[in-house]
Formats: sequence, C-alpha cells, structure tokens
Amino acid sequence: MKQQLGPRRARCWVLALLAALALAAASCGGGGGGGGGSGGGFSTADYQFLYTYNAVLLSGHTIRWANVPIAVSFSVDGTQAAFNRWNSASSGAVSFSFGTSGNITVDWTDSNSYCGVTFLTWSSNGRMTSARVLIARNQAGCAGGADDTLAHEAGHAIGFIGHDSSGLMNPFGGQAISTQEARFMRLLYSLAPGTDINGFLKLQTKQSQSKYDASGQRSYSMTIY
Repeated sequence: MKQQLGPRRARCWVLALLAALALAAASCGGGGGGGGGSGGGFSTADYQFLYTYNAVLLSGHTIRWANVPIAVSFSVDGTQAAFNRWNSASSGAVSFSFGTSGNITVDWTDSNSYCGVTFLTWSSNGRMTSARVLIARNQAGCAGGADDTLAHEAGHAIGFIGHDSSGLMNPFGGQAISTQEARFMRLLYSLAPGTDINGFLKLQTKQSQSKYDASGQRSYSMTIY
C-alpha cells in the first residue's frame, strides 16, 4: 500500500507531530481519572485513540462532517470503492453520496512528490468544511497502488487526521482497515461534531487556551501527505 522506503513519499512528519501534541497534552493533564464508563460498547482505549488521531487538534472535541451521507465528487476511477471500504468497516456509521459536486473532491495530480495528499479544513465547533484529495498518477513506489492510496486518503478526508502504526492508516504498510481504525470511525460518527471527549480519557487534558469555540467562528486547516 504505502511506499516501501518512505511514507507515501512524504508523510511521516504528521505522525510525529500528532504524537508530540498528544504527549504534550498528556503532560499537562491533571492527576484525576477520566469520566465514567463509556456508552455504546466503546472503551476508554477507543476514546484515547479517537483523541490521538482526531480530537487532539480541537482541545479534546471531535472533528467530523456534520451531515451523512457525505457528498463526494471525483475524477479518479476507484473513488467510490475506496470510500465505501470505510462505509463497510464502520458498519454504515459513515456513508457517502457521489455526484458532480461535493464537500470532498478527489482528483488526479501529476506531482511526483507524493502518492496522495489531503487538504482539510474545519471550524472551531468541530464541523469539517472542506476536503480536497489529490492522487498521483504515477504510483510507482506506492505499495498497493492507487486503490489503497485512495482508501488511505479517504480516511483522512472523513476524520482520521494522522497515521497510526497498523492497518490502512499506517503510512509504511498495511492494506486493510484495522479493527481499531474501524472502531475509531464508528465512534467518531456516533458523536456529534464538537463533542467533548475529555471526560472519557485516562488523563484529563487541561489547556490554557481552547481551540474549541461553539460559535464556529475560527477556522483550522491541515495538509496531510
């Protein structure tokens, strides 16, 4: 799926950045435990995983598309199948509609600098506002080729904002959505955008300045290679 010698030609810095952010947040945490037991069959570990690869970027509040099915437009063959892998893995928690316009756009690029890249924007109330996915026409060195690159970038476009160590979202390998990644997506889309999950974490996060704002007046963006 991913490049054998490097993470889709340039992507490992995001993993390091998110790990550093999570570590910094934990080091600022209080000594108290997290909230009571989580509902819906999800564990504290599931919430911790959701925090690390999503909510860490909004002071412990979830970031996702508000409306499901999510509208996707594309010019790249295989896009529907790639996104529907997440529909199947999440047991239908996240679904998609495909047409000529969409919140998520998927197009080819002639760049040889990466296998795929996703440009994300979201508001301070946790609502994703746009996602643009570019897939390199030249997939030489991209393990799994365009199909797995598409599915990997689709994961970013719907809320997996980073890279883990196993499964489809591992930048160095893995061609199947892992059980943990599937649970992540089911949990994320069982919660409203901007849901505060800090109470479910082992360490409460205490940040002097919250990035979350219920009014949604601020905007954030990230490029994930």
